[in-house]
Amino acid sequence: MTQRIAIVGIGVAGSVVAAHLARRHDCEVTLIERVTATSQADSGTGLNIGPNGLAALESLDPALAAQVRAISLPWCEWGIGLADGTKLAHFDLMAMAGCAGVRVRWAELYGLLRGLAGGHVRFGAEVIDARRGDDGRIALDVEVGGQRQWTDPFDLVIAGDGRYSILRQKLVGPAPVEHMGVALARLLWPDDSNGVIDDYVQWYCGHHRLFGYRVPGNALYLTASFPFEPGSPVPEAYKQPEVFRKVITPAGPIAPGAAYLIDRLSANVADLHWARNQQAPIAYRDEGGRLLILGDGAHPMVPTLGQGATQALEDGVAAAAAVTALLDRGSSDFPALTAAIDQGRRERVKFVMDLSWRASEPMLLGAEPVSAHRFLQSDEFRSGLMDVFNGHVRASAFRALA
Repeated sequence: MTQRIAIVGIGVAGSVVAAHLARRHDCEVTLIERVTATSQADSGTGLNIGPNGLAALESLDPALAAQVRAISLPWCEWGIGLADGTKLAHFDLMAMAGCAGVRVRWAELYGLLRGLAGGHVRFGAEVIDARRGDDGRIALDVEVGGQRQWTDPFDLVIAGDGRYSILRQKLVGPAPVEHMGVALARLLWPDDSNGVIDDYVQWYCGHHRLFGYRVPGNALYLTASFPFEPGSPVPEAYKQPEVFRKVITPAGPIAPGAAYLIDRLSANVADLHWARNQQAPIAYRDEGGRLLILGDGAHPMVPTLGQGATQALEDGVAAAAAVTALLDRGSSDFPALTAAIDQGRRERVKFVMDLSWRASEPMLLGAEPVSAHRFLQSDEFRSGLMDVFNGHVRASAFRALA
């Protein structure tokens, strides 16, 4: 019997699963993506993927892992210091994990991943509602070109529809959000830094973190953090060029990289992308077990360790391996499969989320730079980071779970 599977949101996690299901003959796969095929909505920033994400992908699809590396720059080092140039910590990813991570532009990564499904993606289609039948199967209310229509029920729906997942909201319930009280202002900028910005480096000016790295296409990803009252909107004052520059400029000497970041971000305040750091409880599945939530929808986390897209990639590897193995066996026990993925991923993701949150504490309102950074300089943090970089999901483990 042919299994009906929908993948909603062809992002990092959804695209990996789509690539491994789209060409099968024992399932009918519907791929739904809200943006259009030519949308540039994802091109405004860069991102990094940790070595654990690349190692996970390598275990599932070595050729795809090589393609991701080919459109990226290696992420080999992570330096932490103060805005005056004082060095606080340094991490060598090659020594810690045995391989590098990558730095890449969102647009390039999505272009590669979404291309894996060929012409099977229904771009410009948005899921408005979802309902679960008496048998647990899920029907979707999909809007295309202003017209809405309910689909026939699916045996499995995979939600990769992001931090504000409509499928999680409709079938699991609203996610209680925990706001950190930190906003990030981000900019993708042509590289005119003369080499003062390259690999992953951050400088702290009080509780403001200045952070940048180079990405392909002769561009830089630049960002600064701003603390404010948790749950409140980003203060409008921060979006005024003169205020922006004043609050992130320290008194006294400034390291060249920090000075460059302050200048470029302050001069381009109107073009900054703003986002608030927040997290929500983990939710991988619905009560009926026929909804599998992946990526930011399953575990919204703060981005301090660069693990948001990385954990989405681990999710995608786990789901692709498990679903293909289940279908190879001729089984249709999707509730058991989603329960196994939940059990196999939950502890790992919770550890990463907790470490990311704790590593963000120097950015909190009123944080004192030296004492707040003691944790980042500790053996406990270095050990935790090694666990993050080396504890990646292996495709073989989830093939066995299926």
